[in-house]
Amino acid sequence: MRKRKIRTGRIRLPQIPHSLKPVLTPQSKNVTPKDTETYYRKKKKVYPTILSVTEPHEVIHGERAVQKHLPQYLHRHTSDVDILTPTPYVDAMESERALDKKMGRDIFYVDKGQHPGTWRVKSRTNDESVADYTKPEEKLPPYQTIDGHNYVTIDYIQKHNQEVLNDPWSSFRHQKDRDTLNRIKIARRRKRKK
Repeated sequence: MRKRKIRTGRIRLPQIPHSLKPVLTPQSKNVTPKDTETYYRKKKKVYPTILSVTEPHEVIHGERAVQKHLPQYLHRHTSDVDILTPTPYVDAMESERALDKKMGRDIFYVDKGQHPGTWRVKSRTNDESVADYTKPEEKLPPYQTIDGHNYVTIDYIQKHNQEVLNDPWSSFRHQKDRDTLNRIKIARRRKRKK
């Protein structure tokens, strides 16, 4: 009969998987009332600051591009900027540094987005996304330079939204995209009348 070896000494605990270890995330940093006050006082400077650091290889798309092509009365509220860029992480970090400098405090952080190739600049005060930087799957869509910044063309926006409306898997976006298409049609009809 074999003798059983008995171990003595320390008890070895099972290793905790890395995904379950508690991590101090950037948004869990203590946010002071002064940080919150600064953010809300200077919130109107966020979009111009992001625009000031955009470079020629970046293309703005989404609602901000639609707003650039439509008259003021057809604008829908949006709180963030969507930017296509070949270097999303680098551009998001550059934007975050510029925003922190403008605010005079460490109020923003960069976080990985839900989709691969997307990085978000978020506010620590309310975890609100102020900019999304995405690497395009293919080449950049057609764009126009307006006021020194590149915006996706209105024709591309209309074509893309029509494709999304025809896709049953994107039904969660249909109401937004239908609204955007209607606003584009209204603007074009008013332009033809003039």
